[in-house]
Amino acid sequence: MQYGNSNVKMHGVPATKFAQAVPVQTNLLHAKQAHNMHAQGGPVQHQQAPERKFNDVGFAVLFWAHFALIVALGVTKGLPELNGTADTSSIADYKYVPPSDVEVSAPGTEIIGGIVICLLVGIALALGYVKLCLMWGESLIHTSTRCMIAIYFIFGVLFAMSGYMGGAILCLICGAITCCWYGCVQRHIPFAGQNLAVSCDAASQFPTLFMVAFGALLMNMVWNIVWFLALVGVIQPSKSAVVTIDSATYDYELCTSVAFGAGFGSEYVCADEQNDCCGCEDNEGGNEAFKDGACVSATMTQLTYFGMLVSFYWGSTVISNVMHCVTAGAVATWWFKTDLGSTPVFDSFYRAMTTSFGSICLGSLLVAILKATRQMLREARKNRNAQMFLCIIECCLSFIESLLEYFNRYAFCYVAIYGMDFKSAGKAVFDLFRSKGWTTIINDDLIDTALSFGCLGCGILTGFIGWSYSVGIGVSSDYQLVLFICGLIAGYAMSQVTLNVISSAVATVFVCFAENPAALQNTRPERFNQLNNAWRTYQGDNGYVGAF
Repeated sequence: MQYGNSNVKMHGVPATKFAQAVPVQTNLLHAKQAHNMHAQGGPVQHQQAPERKFNDVGFAVLFWAHFALIVALGVTKGLPELNGTADTSSIADYKYVPPSDVEVSAPGTEIIGGIVICLLVGIALALGYVKLCLMWGESLIHTSTRCMIAIYFIFGVLFAMSGYMGGAILCLICGAITCCWYGCVQRHIPFAGQNLAVSCDAASQFPTLFMVAFGALLMNMVWNIVWFLALVGVIQPSKSAVVTIDSATYDYELCTSVAFGAGFGSEYVCADEQNDCCGCEDNEGGNEAFKDGACVSATMTQLTYFGMLVSFYWGSTVISNVMHCVTAGAVATWWFKTDLGSTPVFDSFYRAMTTSFGSICLGSLLVAILKATRQMLREARKNRNAQMFLCIIECCLSFIESLLEYFNRYAFCYVAIYGMDFKSAGKAVFDLFRSKGWTTIINDDLIDTALSFGCLGCGILTGFIGWSYSVGIGVSSDYQLVLFICGLIAGYAMSQVTLNVISSAVATVFVCFAENPAALQNTRPERFNQLNNAWRTYQGDNGYVGAF
């Protein structure tokens, strides 16, 4: 058997097409060509690296222009509005005042220390779960799938005992369907398990990847803050807003202050501290009147709101997809090269932020527009006359959004590995799905189940550690519950960030194994044999590469 013979076609795409492409990661393509020639017994010839190409540049420029606009809005309008220094000639001056009779105390250092401990424990547990996936990937897939079936039946019994027969029937039906599905995919599990193990092995070679993943989480938080400031800056009081107090009508421009549950002296105190208080004065500037409730209704046009939603989702999606491409590039380096170099993660990050950034922005923009449209429809459903119609449209868009996100997951692998533009990567993904579509879906579903249960398990364990810590330091029962919930959330979030790296590695390994399995046979023969033998178990032939 010859691995990587010259007649191999990559899922309907000739190998020459990739050889003629202008990839970002030229070293990977050259390593791939060298491995093919070595497998054929020919001499390895080094070719001159093609010129590096920036793909989909227009969308990268559009993203950075949009980013600059959001930052400018947040700094010039959002911050002054929150600080109460905005120009009151056109916009009401909002002042947020805490209740005068309520003492606000920050958590003690013990509680803050407990939260920090939960965050660190969550990261440690997630990294430990990666090691478990590396050693027992197939067993974890079996265990997580069986646990999911058991959970369905347990909740079905609990609902039935509580008298909620509708929920009981639904859970039992879902459990039965999952049982049937589990029986049908048994032969896929060995390959999925080896795919998971190889992906964990590849990602574990780059500890910096996990640091970059947490950096991406921090950047997402910063983006949320900047976007919120910009949102505050674009919100304008309704020019038609008027307030009637004691039979007197006041224009919105006369609203002098708005405070949450605040008292305006001994005479004017909000009856309900959960509502707003509004103070207005007449044209003479003398008599003031106060009213419970908002004085000015803040609003903006539907087009502006839609644009802000697209901006929010676009920024967060770009950050997520950059991290996905960084992982894909690093794992592909591990696949194609024995000498990984000193900075493979940095090199991959550099490509993602330069030559491939336009493609990332394009794919992310499509998802952002769908998400924003769904959010607009979700809010429009408050109109009861069109709820059913809008619900149907929203469901359709939700399905399209899920398909596009799944499509992008593999398209960005081609972008990161071969340096393709988004359109070319899309064609390569269609070729991949045309030949191995169901295998791809089932493989991802099995592995995602194992990773999801890993996140849930890490979250529960971290929650119990947070609760144990609170009991040990002797805080009140209320704070014990707070630390348990904080630990649960922290453990789940930290493990999700960590295991998202593994999820990206899984997609990259699948693409590399589909396009050039011979490269792994040359660089890491032990891992290749594990994958190829698992594929043989699934296919019942002499292995994936032999099938060519």
